[in-house]
Amino acid sequence: MSESLVAAGATYRSAERVLTLLAAFEDSRPELSVTEIAEALGVHKSTASRLAATLERTGFLARAGRRYRLGVEIIRLGTVALRSADIVATMQPAMEKLSQLTGETINLAVPAGPDVLNVAEVPSTYILSSSGGWVGRRTRPHAVANGKVLLAFGAIPAPASLERYTEHTITTPATLRAELARIRRDGYATAVAELEDGLVAVAAPVFGPGGGCVAAVSISGPAYRMPPSQLAELGQLCAAC
Repeated sequence: MSESLVAAGATYRSAERVLTLLAAFEDSRPELSVTEIAEALGVHKSTASRLAATLERTGFLARAGRRYRLGVEIIRLGTVALRSADIVATMQPAMEKLSQLTGETINLAVPAGPDVLNVAEVPSTYILSSSGGWVGRRTRPHAVANGKVLLAFGAIPAPASLERYTEHTITTPATLRAELARIRRDGYATAVAELEDGLVAVAAPVFGPGGGCVAAVSISGPAYRMPPSQLAELGQLCAAC
């Protein structure tokens, strides 16, 4: 067996153990000892202890004396999941209408810590499109239209670093601040070849019952079908959606 296959097998087993461990917590037993974790996983106590310590460092578990309970990271992910499910159900009809009007890919994104998480997509009607693979994908906010919207309207904090993906990616804080001010003024964001050459997107905020920005809806497609002269019109369609 090759080394790569051995490594892949070990990674799979580790992931399986993590999921099994997290699933072992229930209402009837919200806390587990190392011994109970080892029994749930069918491993030695030393292995269970190392795994629990790793999950504690990353926020998925928390200490409760000599026992463990679910950590704040689990709460955060659960909140994102519940919020995302509600927003998707609410936004789906509007996203489908936007797709009918434009023929392009429509995406819905929500905050995920400092990143942007795509939670729903209506695929393009064109053969050549940006459809597929977006749902579940996390992106850095400064390089994508929906991320800029979430930044501009305070849904996520300003990024600590501005990675470059193409020659058009915004990489300086001053330029980003100016861009976010424009987005707040116009009500929509654009990203022209900033994440990937040839990919263009526009996005607008989705406001929740309390008035805060809770998500962003975007239209994306190839540059030749979304030229600069059409971006304002597409941005206004997003905002209306």
